[in-house]
Amino acid sequence: MEQEKRGEREAIEKFDIKLKSKPKDGVILQLHHTVRGSNGECRRIRFTAGIFDDAHDKLACADNAGNIFILDFSDLKFWKLPGVGPCTALQFIPAKQDTLIVASAKKYEMNFLDTETGQVSLTLTGHTAPVRHISFSNNVKTNNLLTASPVEAILWELRNYTKYFTLNTFLGAQIQQIMFSPAGDYLVACFQNDTVQIWKHESMKSVKQIIPSELKHMKSIAFTMNGRAMAMAGLAPMLILFSMDTWKALKTIDMSKYNISGAHQLAFIPQLFDGGANKILAILSSDCVLYLLDLESLTVIHMIHPESSGIRKFVVSPSGKYFLCILQLGEVNIYNCSYVMDSAQNCQNCVVETMRKEMPGTSTHKCPSQMQTNSKSQIEQKMRVCMDSARLRRILMQYGEYPDKFRSIIWRSLLDTPRNKIAYAGLIDKGIHPAYKDIEKQFTIHSAVTLKNLKRLLSCLAHWCPLFGVMKFLPGFVFPFVKVLQKDPLLLFESVASVLCNYCQLWFEYAPFPPISVLAIVENILAEHDQPLLNHFCEVGITSQTYALKILETAFSEVLTCSEWLILWDHILSNEPAFILMAVVSYNIVQRNALKRLKTHEQLENFFHMQNPIDKKTFLKKAYVLLNETPEDIHPRRFYTPFVSLEKGECYQQFTGYPKATICLKLAKKDRTKSLKSDKYTLKELTTRSQEKEIQERAQVEDLDSDHQSEHSEEESVHEVCIEKHRRTRKKSHDAAQNNGDFTTKETREELIESIIYPATIHLQRNKSGEFKALKKDKEPNKHSRSKTKKKSSENKNESLEKEVEKLLRTYTNSDLSDT
Repeated sequence: MEQEKRGEREAIEKFDIKLKSKPKDGVILQLHHTVRGSNGECRRIRFTAGIFDDAHDKLACADNAGNIFILDFSDLKFWKLPGVGPCTALQFIPAKQDTLIVASAKKYEMNFLDTETGQVSLTLTGHTAPVRHISFSNNVKTNNLLTASPVEAILWELRNYTKYFTLNTFLGAQIQQIMFSPAGDYLVACFQNDTVQIWKHESMKSVKQIIPSELKHMKSIAFTMNGRAMAMAGLAPMLILFSMDTWKALKTIDMSKYNISGAHQLAFIPQLFDGGANKILAILSSDCVLYLLDLESLTVIHMIHPESSGIRKFVVSPSGKYFLCILQLGEVNIYNCSYVMDSAQNCQNCVVETMRKEMPGTSTHKCPSQMQTNSKSQIEQKMRVCMDSARLRRILMQYGEYPDKFRSIIWRSLLDTPRNKIAYAGLIDKGIHPAYKDIEKQFTIHSAVTLKNLKRLLSCLAHWCPLFGVMKFLPGFVFPFVKVLQKDPLLLFESVASVLCNYCQLWFEYAPFPPISVLAIVENILAEHDQPLLNHFCEVGITSQTYALKILETAFSEVLTCSEWLILWDHILSNEPAFILMAVVSYNIVQRNALKRLKTHEQLENFFHMQNPIDKKTFLKKAYVLLNETPEDIHPRRFYTPFVSLEKGECYQQFTGYPKATICLKLAKKDRTKSLKSDKYTLKELTTRSQEKEIQERAQVEDLDSDHQSEHSEEESVHEVCIEKHRRTRKKSHDAAQNNGDFTTKETREELIESIIYPATIHLQRNKSGEFKALKKDKEPNKHSRSKTKKKSSENKNESLEKEVEKLLRTYTNSDLSDT
């Protein structure tokens, strides 16, 4: 028997491992398990769990196939144990050397495994669901083992391995996390109903229940090493520090200030000489990024975001010497905490040292204010030289996004904003624009500061260009920019103005109608790269106004999360203006499977008004593929002008993307309003008089109507002809955009403008010379009846004209009248 055991022990082969010496990113070792199949293809097996044993400087990791790897950092060796099947949790036993508890995923058993031989010495059963949490109490009096699944928790007495206590849960209040406090005095559990329950370990009596009202969707709790403080967080961007001595909340931290939308996991990182009162809290955000937050200075000292993949979970060793990150692709990165802290400290020192070098020394020839101004301008000039677009684009392609801390500076450099303080002050002095005076009634904005900044931005845009005072989608378009850049109002205005001038080209060409040219471009690109998806849209009956315009008008803010939106606009602002349309098509193609399952118009409408899960890397990669592989004859860059920044000076350049037809109607309305105030006529009377006079003068050249009945039928036919002409004009513009790609031809633009200025209610038509004449009637009236009914026809015509003009006013001038 002893020979058999010795043979099994010798059968386990150990291999050397080599750790990186002081790496810049702190990663001393990377683990990945790749196997070669029978057909020669390589397949990677994902790691699912890991645990440290500080007492013996070891690490155990398990993969999906049930393989368990032991890494010995003292001897720099690793080996693989015979698998016991897929497992859901691992834990070393503190009191016993080389013993590992492995929770089985199939039979929900706890197997006590020898890390040297791989033999199972003991098996505990009793769970009805996979075990997720294993914890040991460090209490001398009661040395117990805690194992827990989402539906129950069991306390085991380690002397004879019997059940000591069982905690059962009910639906809706399942266990999110459960553990002993560091001293072993308390048992603390976090439940799905956002409740934290604390029991006294010895008596298992409930001593405290915590229901934080500000914290929703709680996911994780963590203790400091001395057990005096507990951190709680969840999917809401709120972090609560709780005192275990006074049973009161010590501090509430808004994580959104650090661009952390929520937390999936928390853990304190112990450090030397901190007395167990750990100050560094590791937070795994909802965006799969690990943040190291200093709770004393309330600053993020380091951020870990591996290039290859996001982080799924992390584990910190009890002493704080190491921690590991299990990536979403299944790899494991092992970090040395001291190296990570040193690199974080070096980064901060570099920033401070750079600023000190840039600041000149004191001089008796210059006043301090002048020196400060000169140094600031010099620093800004050097930053502009260093942050040219080519260098920034290389950084973006390497890391996938810009650092949150420097994003506003980088965006300013990419857009080359002029910082025209005098021109901006002139717009501010005009006050709140009437169109946005009561915008809080249209949108629910809880923050008074955000509302104030939104009003100020929209008012400045409307004073800069009157068109922006009547575009209904504009508040929703600029709102995410307000949230990101509101600390610098000047940068906010100039950034949005630059985006409207460059990345929103052709958007306002046919306002107030949809941008036909832009939608035609998007439809052509989608037809080129995914014709079946376009066919599905046509079958359901939705157009590019749904799958493209809805996304553009909200700047992607309705379909992407905050972090996804920031990353996307990092790429949009770093590329040519055509990239934003490629991003729209990319979003549809990446969501193809979800879109094809939707069979009704209402379902598809709702899809483009909500945040749907999306792989950021696939989404952006597809956008770049479209940008590079779209044929030139339908590529947006054929119709877009290159990026042009705002001019530096005492006034901003004029916005030239005006829709000419809308301007004519707007100016005509203003002229009528002025006449209304001076002549005391209503707008309806003025419009009726002018249109009646013009039609009567042109009608003298042609034959008049025969009788009231024929006139009425003829008016209806003419009305239908004009409507049909209007439809043909819009169709012609759309066909020209689809087939020829010439979205800005003179003929198409003039016909569309004509259809807007001279709608179907005005019965006029152009002749070949370009003049207007009355439309000919289908039937030639009798000359005898003409003289008898001339007066009656004229009266009926006036009455009909008055109705038509009233309809015209309701259709085209309701929004204009509200401005006056």
